[in-house]
Amino acid sequence: MKEEKKNAQQTDNVAEGLRNDNMMSDTAITNALSDIEKEKDDSKKRQAKRAICVATYVNRKTVLQLQQRRREDDITKEKLDKSKKLLERLIGFETEIKDGSLVPTKKKIDAKERLTPVEFEEETRKMSKEIAEKMKESNATYDKQHKELRNSYEGEYRYWINDFYDF
Repeated sequence: MKEEKKNAQQTDNVAEGLRNDNMMSDTAITNALSDIEKEKDDSKKRQAKRAICVATYVNRKTVLQLQQRRREDDITKEKLDKSKKLLERLIGFETEIKDGSLVPTKKKIDAKERLTPVEFEEETRKMSKEIAEKMKESNATYDKQHKELRNSYEGEYRYWINDFYDF
């Protein structure tokens, strides 16, 4: 009987020892809470970094696109001006826009400046080639600038854009 009590006590001591070993210490709990706070802070830092880089990328890309559109506008205005002058040289009168239409005025163009239909066609082709070359140069400029942006630090975050913006 004494021996049975002794065995039961030893079993209880072993179980109590295991339970005590499994108890979390105050140090472990404090360290765990500290780690949680650090991980939360790191997560917020990553989120802020991502948001800043995405916003910077979008802003810079938008500026590049705006510059591209302005170059295209300038080229389009040049084409409009040149084509108007070619038309005027063909018909022999200066023109003006009335109600959305190009209308000849009474002011004549010098006969030396006038064009025949064949010359008009030739000059129009030449103008079209010049305009196409300028558009090509403008597109090449944009492509080069956009590639630089994509290769920048912020460019690495371009894949996150859809998480922030509805495009």
